[in-house]
Amino acid sequence: MVYSYPGALHIHTPYSDGSGTVPEIAEAARAAGLRWIIITDHDTLQALPEEGWYDGVAVLVGYEVTPDKNHLLVFGASEVISRDLSPAECIVRARELNALSFIAHPDERTNNAMKRPYEWEDWSIRGFTGIELWNYMSEWMEAIAPWRKYLNFFFPATAIKSPTRRVLSWWDRLHREGGHTVGVVGGDVHQARVRSLGRIWEVFPYEQVFRTLTNYLVLDRPLSEDFSLAKAQILKALGRGRVIMANRTYGQADGASFVARSGDKTVTVGDTLAGGEQFLLSVHVPHRSDIRILRDGEVVCRRNDTNLLLTTHKSGVYRAEAWRWGRAWILTNHIHVE
Repeated sequence: MVYSYPGALHIHTPYSDGSGTVPEIAEAARAAGLRWIIITDHDTLQALPEEGWYDGVAVLVGYEVTPDKNHLLVFGASEVISRDLSPAECIVRARELNALSFIAHPDERTNNAMKRPYEWEDWSIRGFTGIELWNYMSEWMEAIAPWRKYLNFFFPATAIKSPTRRVLSWWDRLHREGGHTVGVVGGDVHQARVRSLGRIWEVFPYEQVFRTLTNYLVLDRPLSEDFSLAKAQILKALGRGRVIMANRTYGQADGASFVARSGDKTVTVGDTLAGGEQFLLSVHVPHRSDIRILRDGEVVCRRNDTNLLLTTHKSGVYRAEAWRWGRAWILTNHIHVE
């Protein structure tokens, strides 16, 4: 039996450039149906003493290393990595600290009067835990232009489509190379407060963003009521790739699953299955959608339904996607079949 826990990461407080306190953010997460979040202020662990359970929401504190470009999310570290190090040195230092490191918003490219990109420049670097495949604020800002900024503000879902094909191809390539690079989605949420027309407006409120890009952790046992144990469970699941990602704008994703079965052996996302025999891949999603199973980055099976089964004997790296209304809804992490 497995247990699924929705949560969010890449979140900012007043310790960097957000507007909500840790308790306020935890309450927004609870209202959005989340069970865990990870705070990631810029180059600081000031929020660390505020870690803990908040009315059923586990609040962890990491940070974002923020040089001019090449931002890195770090979870589980006891000290802050200097932003003056090179990207490769930051990744090495994270490993030395036994911390998880995720490349943030790697494929930002739009550069105009309204924004500058904060992309990850060297895609040949290895050694990081994973990639933030999909970043809410990045995708919103990548679509920004003077003529459509108000449309995007009042109808934010119009700007959120899917991770870029380029970053998904990179992710698949890393797995084909033999790595186990974890995919996550992030909000990069700040909840700016802007004064206009005689009142204060909350731009991209925490709760609103928390209802969009969500990471479902797949655990073998319930999340512990002891915070230190729950924190270890969350970090271990993230490090293993026990993650199913969803944009809940297009439907709740509770109950989504991707498993592989061979004989009496069943594995799920982030796991490895010994090959050599015929096995069954099974995808389930809670709403009818365009479900796809990919092997080594290529679609090998597809169906519009709530379930998709594929029986095969071919080794490779498998993952699943579900699309609704032409936009990405659910993305799973990989299952390796040796």
